[in-house]
Amino acid sequence: MTRNVVFVSIFDLTKVFYEIARGLKEAGHRVFWITTDPYWTEWLIGKGVGRDELLPLIYQPDDFLDDTAQALLRAQIVQAESAAGLTAAECLLMDQFVAAKNPPQIEQYVYLYYRDIKRFLIENKISHLFAEATNLNELIAYIVCRELGVTCLAPGRLRYPADRFVFFDGYLQHRLHPRLDGDRQFSGRQLIDAFAAELPRPHFFADFSRMPVVTPAGLKRSLGNRIRQKALFGRPNLTHHDLDGRMRLVLKRMKNGFYARHICRYDRLEQIHGRVAFYPLHVQPEASIDVLGPHVSNQLELIKNIRRALPFDTTLVVKEHPNFLGIKDLAFFRALRRTPGVKLLYHDVSNFDVYRRASIVFTVSGTSGLEAGLLGLPAVTFSPMYYGGLSTIRYCSDLTKLRELVFGLLQGCRRDLTADCAAIESMTAASYDGFWSGPNYYPHVLASENIARLVHAFTSALEVESPAAAEPSPQYSHSVIDHDRP
Repeated sequence: MTRNVVFVSIFDLTKVFYEIARGLKEAGHRVFWITTDPYWTEWLIGKGVGRDELLPLIYQPDDFLDDTAQALLRAQIVQAESAAGLTAAECLLMDQFVAAKNPPQIEQYVYLYYRDIKRFLIENKISHLFAEATNLNELIAYIVCRELGVTCLAPGRLRYPADRFVFFDGYLQHRLHPRLDGDRQFSGRQLIDAFAAELPRPHFFADFSRMPVVTPAGLKRSLGNRIRQKALFGRPNLTHHDLDGRMRLVLKRMKNGFYARHICRYDRLEQIHGRVAFYPLHVQPEASIDVLGPHVSNQLELIKNIRRALPFDTTLVVKEHPNFLGIKDLAFFRALRRTPGVKLLYHDVSNFDVYRRASIVFTVSGTSGLEAGLLGLPAVTFSPMYYGGLSTIRYCSDLTKLRELVFGLLQGCRRDLTADCAAIESMTAASYDGFWSGPNYYPHVLASENIARLVHAFTSALEVESPAAAEPSPQYSHSVIDHDRP
């Protein structure tokens, strides 16, 4: 069946999407694009994408809407929020980059994104939208998709086994998009046994943990893009730092990273007595916490809430993510060290060394939750996750119930190995063979063999309708406001 699909461009991942789009077009599907950046818009046009196949979400003050147009769109947005289970205000706060910029007319972008994405999907009869659920425009696109009954899929890594990827239905990561030809090659028991024997680290830990803050290639690429766009000091969109903002971020990371490596005082795991609970810090800003767990995105407060929920004989140990040292302010770690019953470990300590001591693990949505589940350790996630079917994993949606949940896990959680085997077999059955990442750090993602696997996966995903997308709001009318249409 021929489908009309749209890809939402996001930085260098656009190159991967483009190669997949070529394969989909060869299979007879029609492909459209949504962009937010002049550079990638022109890049796609240079590759032969027609301007009528593109929706550039790039605006100037002259594009902003008057009060009448805003009032009409506001009613549609509120109705769409109800169908999506996600509000535009949440979207604004989930995108911490946008929230930090917070331009005076920030709500104008919500109106314009909603209006133009909705019109574009309707006019081109889009059935599937592929995007990473990261930025404001992608989250607004999800709201529109739920309103229209369009299948919204986010590709992402399965995490284990390595080099397998999946499609998540919507912006969260708890529902895996099924595949008609489910892959049944994996034995859950063999995978669990292999994990316990090998204790594999995610490849990005090894690849990024020693990466310097500034690299000549990265600096050249950033400056070159700005010069080509004639936007050295300003960017006409919400998705990029201005040059001065980028420089402040780099200097901050260099200063804070030096502190983290050479000055900060750390506790030693072997000197901690009694039981241990473990919370590995998330990189932030990052979709893994800001989008998947917005109600707990203040990690310092989350740590305090976890500490309050733990028994007196249990020490909460915290470890910074080694890949992006220096992003968090020094004040964060000073406040962390002032919290009773909380210890800070050096960032290079292996998670598996901590698991050997840990009685329970906490994460918003991280790989540590999956690892704990595969090892049979109790773990609490603060976002519903696709690996939540593992027998020792619990999802906490209400922090007032956290203490009850924690005490129950510490006192009576026993692994159900049969359930764990079934859960991991279900996960792998929905996964595809192929490596998924951006090409700047992993150029081999664009290798012809890998692209062929990705094309097969995306083509297969188009054969299955998302159950969530098939339920548009019953009050919805496929109307689009034409007021102030450019």
